[in-house]
Amino acid sequence: MKPYTRRQFVKTAAVSTAALSSLGAFNILGAQTVNGLRTTRAKVGLIGCGGRGRGALGNFIEACKILGIEPEITAVADVFEDRTNRACNAFDIDPSKAHTGYEGYKKVIESDAEFVLHCTPPNFRPLHMEMAVNAGKHCFVEKPVAVDPVGARKVIALAELVDQEGLTVV
Repeated sequence: MKPYTRRQFVKTAAVSTAALSSLGAFNILGAQTVNGLRTTRAKVGLIGCGGRGRGALGNFIEACKILGIEPEITAVADVFEDRTNRACNAFDIDPSKAHTGYEGYKKVIESDAEFVLHCTPPNFRPLHMEMAVNAGKHCFVEKPVAVDPVGARKVIALAELVDQEGLTVV
């Protein structure tokens, strides 16, 4: 086995820590029993399928495996079709779960994903995060979370709603 580089270790540790900090979100206590085995599943959607989005999805899947949780990709979206195609190829995602265009993110939020990874350019993040939180989704939001004071205030206001709803935002 090839040793981890410092960068790989820090990245994996950060994602694992984020996942562990939201154990309630994984509903570990509500795990189902299938064929006598206790199983857990984490349903995830990705908004923004560029290089960082695919990297974040890979990190999420890796963290799930570390925790013994089976990840399920429910939907992916990007403005550009070539990026959704790359995500589908990289993670063996059914192309019917890929959505393109400026409205594609709505399909991810409408899916049965429990977690939404927000990896779009930062000017879209406050809007996408607001819709995801209002839909009861746990969120991973790349930084910066906003590009202007209006967007930053929206994200700060969402923090209160997140606390009230028992959601997790990383």
